[in-house]
Amino acid sequence: MRSAARYRRRLAREQDAASVYRALARQRAGEEREILLALARAEERHAAHWAAKLHPAERPPRRPGMRARTLGWLARRLGSLVVLALVQRAEAAGDYDRDPEATATMAADEQAHALVVAGLAQRARARASGWFRAAVFGANDGLVSNFSLVLGMAGAGSSNQVIVLAGLLAGALSMAAGE
Repeated sequence: MRSAARYRRRLAREQDAASVYRALARQRAGEEREILLALARAEERHAAHWAAKLHPAERPPRRPGMRARTLGWLARRLGSLVVLALVQRAEAAGDYDRDPEATATMAADEQAHALVVAGLAQRARARASGWFRAAVFGANDGLVSNFSLVLGMAGAGSSNQVIVLAGLLAGALSMAAGE
C-alpha cells in the first residue's frame, strides 16, 4: 500500500507538470511552443509509467493540483517569465536518478528538462530586460532632465508660465532625441 501512495504522488506530480507546460505553450508561439509541448508529452509519458504501476481502481481521473492551476493562471496573466523561473526550480530538484523504479530514460529526461527550461527562462529574461531597461532609462532621463531644467529656470527667477513651457518643451525634445 505504501508503494501505491508513492506512485499516486509521482503520477500527480507528472500530470501537474504536463498541465503547466501545456498552459505555458498556449501563451507562446513557434519554436518555444513546440518545445513546451514536447516537455508536456514527456511528462505525460512519465505519468503513464507511474499509472501503469497502479491498479486501474487506484488511479481515478483528477484535475490538476492547486499549484499547477496557480501556475497556469500566472502564465495566462503574467506570461512565461515568472512561471518558467518556478518550473526551473522544480525541474532542477528532480530525483529520478535516485529512484530505483524510475527508468534511466525518465532520469535523463528530467535532467534535460532542467536544462531546456533554464534556456527558455533565460530567453524570457532577455526579452523582458530590453523593454525594462528602456523604461528605466526613459523615466530617469525624463525626470532628471526636466527636474534640472525647472530648478534652473526657477533659480533664475523665471515666471511660472515660462518654467512650465520650458519643462514641456524639454520633455518633448528629450522624448524625440530618445527615439
